This record gives sequence, structure tokens and C-alpha cells, in this order.
Amino acid sequence: MRKTAVLLFLTLALIVNAQTPAIPPSKKAVMDAFLAGRLTKEYVPAAFFVHFDSNHKTGEAAVNAHLQFLQQTDADVLKVQFEQGQRRINGLDKQATWDSIQPIAEDYYRPTLEIVRQLHERVGHDIYVMPTVYSAYQVARQSLRDENIARAAVERRADLKRVMGYYQKALLWFVRECKKAGIEAFYMPTQGGEMKYNAIDGFFDDIIKPFDLELMQLCRQDARLTILHICDWEGTYDDLSKYREYPGDIVNTPMHLNGTPFTLTDAEKLFGRPVMGGLKKEGIIVKGTAEEVASTTASTLRQAPRGRVMLGADCTVSAAPIANICAAVSTAHQSANSKNIKL
Repeated sequence: MRKTAVLLFLTLALIVNAQTPAIPPSKKAVMDAFLAGRLTKEYVPAAFFVHFDSNHKTGEAAVNAHLQFLQQTDADVLKVQFEQGQRRINGLDKQATWDSIQPIAEDYYRPTLEIVRQLHERVGHDIYVMPTVYSAYQVARQSLRDENIARAAVERRADLKRVMGYYQKALLWFVRECKKAGIEAFYMPTQGGEMKYNAIDGFFDDIIKPFDLELMQLCRQDARLTILHICDWEGTYDDLSKYREYPGDIVNTPMHLNGTPFTLTDAEKLFGRPVMGGLKKEGIIVKGTAEEVASTTASTLRQAPRGRVMLGADCTVSAAPIANICAAVSTAHQSANSKNIKL
């Protein structure tokens, strides 16, 4: 009788194991399976992003900071930060005017390209190294300031587009060179569709969208993974439907629209694609304990559309304790022994 019971138990175990998809052996395979809808629902991909301090933004120090953060958090993608001194590009002050702003070097982002290339050479065989590609508007607003952009959009729109074109040329160069280095994934943030610009006629459709789509379509061409990030760090949105035709295999959205909660389910329904998020950038992951983060993460994922969500935040979480980020990621991964994936 005992022997029969043991055999029955083993048979049932084999049946269960045969019906449960295995976790793929690399982070790339995890993300490929997720996008294809073949990843076991018991494993939710996850990644959180931070800005490194001033000593780790360039060169080998930046490379090492990215690798250390990856190993600590067990993220499923390696997003490369885009922090090459944007505010030093051109600008408007008492000496500079719109007429005096000159083109920047096409290869301005070569130092960032070198960070991307080194990371890809070290770990790109097992994980998607995903450069962050700011939009021309995001570079412009850091260089020129919001108030100057808003005024130019009304009074000197041709000049604004001309200067944004200078930035766009360098961004397009950066993406092409990343592709030559073997990069197959891109993180594509956008701004400029916030409510603060609603009163400026054609601001989004005429100024923001054409530059965005040109750059993002280049990112998307022949890529295996792209994430569209609609960033609300500089202002609130009231409508995201304007982004429905933007490319992006996964969409990362704000969690509120003009004060109204916008959930992962809302985002998945609007875009009809897998979505990323679930935790507020300045919420529990920054202010809570690791235990509270794990509990909130579990609750969030129970309410999210299964198999269609990558856990993350609505933007960078630089102030979050590393233990909290690890708690969120490990909760998303649940019982999967993802630490066995070699990088």
C-alpha cells in the first residue's frame, strides 16, 4: 500500500511539472516568453530604475554601477541611464538667443554609447541591455527651460523646431550606433503631452509627436524589445489616448490622470499591450519597509491582468532603499529561482 501511494504521488508530481512551464534559462528568454504570452503566470518580470550619484554617471564607474545594481536587484532588463549632462547643450541666457543657437556635434552622445557598448559586451548575451533614449523635447526642456519653450511654441515655433532638430540628429545617431553595437532593446520616454500645454494650439501634434515618432520608429526597427515610458515627472496628463499609435512592446504609464487613478488594468485596456508599473515612484517603495513593499506588491499583482504586466514603478525610484527594490522584484518572481540565471 505504501509503495502504491509513493508511486501515485510521483506520478501526480510529474503531471503537475509537465503542465507548469519552466522559467526560461536567461533573462532575454524570460522577456521573449513574456512578450509572446508563453511565460508562466507564476513569474512576473520586474525592473526598477535609479539615477546614480555624480561619481557614477560616466565611464567605467557608470558601467560598474549598472552591473552592481543589476546583480543586487535581479531585474529582468538592464536599462542604461541617459545622464550625459543635458543642461550643458546650448541654452538661452542673456548672451544667447534663438538666432545664436548652433547645431551640436552629431556624436555628442558618444560617451553614453561607450557605456552601452561595454555593458552589452559584458552581459548582453543573457539580458537585454536597454539604452534610455530621451526625446528631442526632453533634451530641449533641460537645455532651454519650459517657459522659453512654451513662449517659442507661440511666438517662434519654427526656431523651436529648428533647435529640437539639432538634438534629434544626435539622438538618431545614438540609436543607430547602439544598433551597430548589437543593441536589440530600447527604453523610450516621452514628455510634452501634459495638461500644462493644452492651451497651446498644436503643441503636441505639431511639435512633440513628429519628433517622437521619428525617433521611436527608428528604435523599434528590428528591435526585439521596446518600452514606451509616458513620463509625468514634469506635469499631469488628462488623456493618454494620444499615445495609442506610439510604438512600444510594453507601455509604462502614469498612475493618475488629472487626479483620477489610472490602473494597470486601465493601461492594458487602453493600449492593448503588456504594461509596466504598479508601484508609485515616491510611494511605498521609498517610504515603506521591505515587508510592506512585498505585501503591496503582492496585492497589486493580484489585481493586475495576469500575464500582461511587468512590475515596476511609474518612473525612477532613486530614493528607494535597495532592500525595498529587492523585495518588490523577488515578490514578483515569487518562487522562481531566478538567481540561478547566470549573467
